[in-house]
Amino acid sequence: MTDAVAQRYFRPFLARDVTASAVARELRSDLNRVLYRIRTFLAAGLISIVREEPRRGRAIKVYRSVHDAYFIPLEITPFGTLEDRLMEAALEELRERIRLQAKHMALRGLSGQRLFRNALGEVWTTSAPDAALDVDAADVDGALGSRPEPHSARGSDFWSDIYLTEAEALGLQRRLWAELEAFEGRHPIAERDGRPALSAYRLNVSLVRLNRE
Repeated sequence: MTDAVAQRYFRPFLARDVTASAVARELRSDLNRVLYRIRTFLAAGLISIVREEPRRGRAIKVYRSVHDAYFIPLEITPFGTLEDRLMEAALEELRERIRLQAKHMALRGLSGQRLFRNALGEVWTTSAPDAALDVDAADVDGALGSRPEPHSARGSDFWSDIYLTEAEALGLQRRLWAELEAFEGRHPIAERDGRPALSAYRLNVSLVRLNRE
């Protein structure tokens, strides 16, 4: 349950009834790989078959987690410290995100990097196609450490140290949660009947107080 890949395959079964084919579609994974995970989870007592839906030929099995929630104490995990556990989970997600980010950047020719100071005195690192790029007008979305352009939603990944009061930090955290909650409960759908398609995006936000003393 602490392995990032295993947990990815387990999450679709948590507190809901679901079939193997539905999980494969949701995770965009090979059905045989999902079935392998199902056998593993069944053997471990993590999921159970809640019913079988009849059809011509073999019945469709419906699975669900044995419990609706799980708590995994640090002391029974293979990690020595909390930092080790967080690092293991973060690295798996980071590898996938960087792979996708590099793919999108390469398609747009953003293979170089520019370091500059803007009019406000802030230092930014942006991905760029060449040295002659006009930084202010550049389409730099998807560049690590860059400021995203508001007109583009193809992908943004940026970070910066900001200076806030305790009240401002709490207010920012609440606004970020409110924005996220506005899109809860959605699933990918294709464009049809005039309705725009819903595509999957990865949102990764971290607001952490820095202690550098």
